[in-house]
Amino acid sequence: MTGPHHGISVEGAQDVAPFLFELIPQWPLLPAPVIDAGNRDASAARSDIVVRDEGGHWRISSAHVTLSDYDLDDGYMLANTLIGALIAAYVAQDDGLVSIHAGAVRIGDGLVLLLGDNGAGKSTFATALASRGQRFFADDRLILDLRAAAPDAPVGYSLAIAPKLRLPLPQDADTGYRDFVAENSVMNWPEMAVLRPGPEQAAGFGEALPVRALIHLRREPEAGQPVLTAMRQPDMVRLLLEQLFAPHLSQQGELSACVHLAQTVGIWQLRYASAFTAAETVISHFNGEESA
Repeated sequence: MTGPHHGISVEGAQDVAPFLFELIPQWPLLPAPVIDAGNRDASAARSDIVVRDEGGHWRISSAHVTLSDYDLDDGYMLANTLIGALIAAYVAQDDGLVSIHAGAVRIGDGLVLLLGDNGAGKSTFATALASRGQRFFADDRLILDLRAAAPDAPVGYSLAIAPKLRLPLPQDADTGYRDFVAENSVMNWPEMAVLRPGPEQAAGFGEALPVRALIHLRREPEAGQPVLTAMRQPDMVRLLLEQLFAPHLSQQGELSACVHLAQTVGIWQLRYASAFTAAETVISHFNGEESA
C-alpha cells in the first residue's frame, strides 16, 4: 500500500481485504512484490505489517507499533486495528509527520480539528458539521505535517477513512442529519454505522489543508447554550500529548510537536450539550472570523 515516500508492505491480509477497503476505499495500492518461494522468511521479515490467522483468532504484528496483545475474532475490529498499523507505518516514513486522534472538518479556508476523550462526540460533531455543508476530513484520525506549508500553520492530510457512528443516533439529531446518515451509510450493525460521504462532501485520500483551529470538545448534558472560549496553551499541550501518535519521535520530540501546534493555530474549548446546536455555533464563529 502507498506511503508518503515508499510502499507499506502488508502480509496475510487477503481474507480481511474486502472489509478493509469498505473502511479505506481510497487508500492507493501498489503492485505486490514477487516473493521468492525459497526465501519466504526473509520476505516476511521485510513486511511492515503481518496478519496471522491463529485458529479463528487474528493477530497483527507491526514494525512500527506494538500490537502483540491484540487477539481479534471480529472482522471490523481486525480491519480497524490494521488501519491503525497502516497509519503508524505511514507516519514512520517521514519525521515531519504525526497522526492525531481527532475529528477534522473544513470551515472556510482551513481545517478545524475536534479533540476530546472517547465519548466526547468527535464523530457525531464532525458528521454534524458535514451534514451542514462543511467538508469532512476525519472523525477519528488525521495526518499532520508539522513543517508548515503556510507561514503559520501545520497541514492536515485526509486518509479518507470512512466515518463511524454509534447507533442509535442521538435523540436530538435533526432531520437533516438523519438524512445525511441514511444517504451515506454503507455498513450497519445494531450498534454502529459506517458512512461513505461522496467527493462533494468529504476529502479524498491525500487532500490537504492548513490547520486553522483546535477545539477541545467538552460534552456536558446539563449545559445550556454552547459556549466557545479561548483555551490556555499549557492545557491544550497536555491534551495534545494524549492524542498525538508519533512512534518515531522521542518524548521530547512529541512535546515539541504539541507545543508547536498549540502555538501556531487558534485553540478553543467548547462546552455543549447538543452537537447539532453547537455545530451551528462553530460554523458561525469561524465563518465570521474569516469574513471579519
